[in-house]
Amino acid sequence: MKKNLFGILALVTVLFSLALVCDVAWALKNVCPNCNKMIENLDLTACPFCGKIINKCLICGHVNPIRNDNCDNCNASLAESRVSRTIDKETRDDLQLGESPRAKIEVELGQIDDKAEKEGMTSELAARQIELLTQMGWWSKANTKASEFSSRFPDAHQNTQVAAYRVTALRHLGFIALEAKDKELATDYLKTALSIDPKDEKSQNLLQMAGGAK
Repeated sequence: MKKNLFGILALVTVLFSLALVCDVAWALKNVCPNCNKMIENLDLTACPFCGKIINKCLICGHVNPIRNDNCDNCNASLAESRVSRTIDKETRDDLQLGESPRAKIEVELGQIDDKAEKEGMTSELAARQIELLTQMGWWSKANTKASEFSSRFPDAHQNTQVAAYRVTALRHLGFIALEAKDKELATDYLKTALSIDPKDEKSQNLLQMAGGAK
């Protein structure tokens, strides 16, 4: 009985905490940071009481309706912009908020997803997506996308470059598997990499370490 009561109390605590987080996030969205008044019409772009622009994207500068969670122009998350707007511009510039290579890649990946959803995925978009995933070090996703690319766009001129990205991803996945002492999985990754590029010396060396060299 006590155990069940403790479980119920824990669940209530978690739900209450989530409710507080959601309230804070919503407050940042529909409460003017300048005059602290609540804005009911979320289709507006500025506070109706003081004229403060509410949802300006810090990445591209586009002014969005208050209801937006992502920029209409560049698809960047506006949640970060709403938090960053509470920091003065000089400090933002010094810290280069939203301007790191990782932040820029995440924005471009979002743009690719948005464009693909509206107009369909092209070989150019897909190849660029794989390039960015490789730059981010998201090896598993890069490998999956690169594998799909070759079957989806068999005649695309980007296939050679995409294959190189896949080899890089497979090599890193093989290394990670080796670090986790999973030699069988590492061997699978590295043999796949070498089936694409038999001359990849780094994959050859890792395969020898995994004990899978012929």
